[in-house]
Amino acid sequence: MRIDSFRPRRCSSFGLLAIGLLAAALISGCAGNRAASPSPERMSSNVDALRHALAALGPGTDKAEAGMLAETAVTYSSRLAEEYRVVPPARLHNLLIQVGIRERGLCYHWTEDLMKRLQALNLRTYQLRWGVAHRGSDLQEHNSVVITAGGQPFETGLLLDPWRNSGDLYWAVVNTDSYPWQELPESEW
Repeated sequence: MRIDSFRPRRCSSFGLLAIGLLAAALISGCAGNRAASPSPERMSSNVDALRHALAALGPGTDKAEAGMLAETAVTYSSRLAEEYRVVPPARLHNLLIQVGIRERGLCYHWTEDLMKRLQALNLRTYQLRWGVAHRGSDLQEHNSVVITAGGQPFETGLLLDPWRNSGDLYWAVVNTDSYPWQELPESEW
């Protein structure tokens, strides 16, 4: 082969996109961009709104327990964002984990850690459950904590999703959310 016949290969548009995304991820990770912690006013408002939503799950729920649960879920989600050194949006943070720049912060990490913290509350009138959507899909699987009033169906519970908004806790009634949630048996947690 003659040296003057050598031509460098051109990058495909996919290759350029991948390089661009990786560069953006590396710059974002190195610059330390992190999710801004919600203001104290927003945290207080979120705790109050979640407390009301939890109390509305059933007539047998304890209002004090709903308050403790709401306070813990909202504040611990924010704390996890700091511990994970989250770079929003959540999908970008997932990319940083995949390339080895971050260690934790995939949706199941959030679910594991929030679940452990909420289990420590020893709830009497609420039941903790694990929700999974698109189970087994590498690109679509999503996990969240689901809370129901004791003995109530999974579909009527509130899903608590700290991953979706990078530590600013999102919640919704399971059967109204955009994800097709299913309950993961406790034996598989």
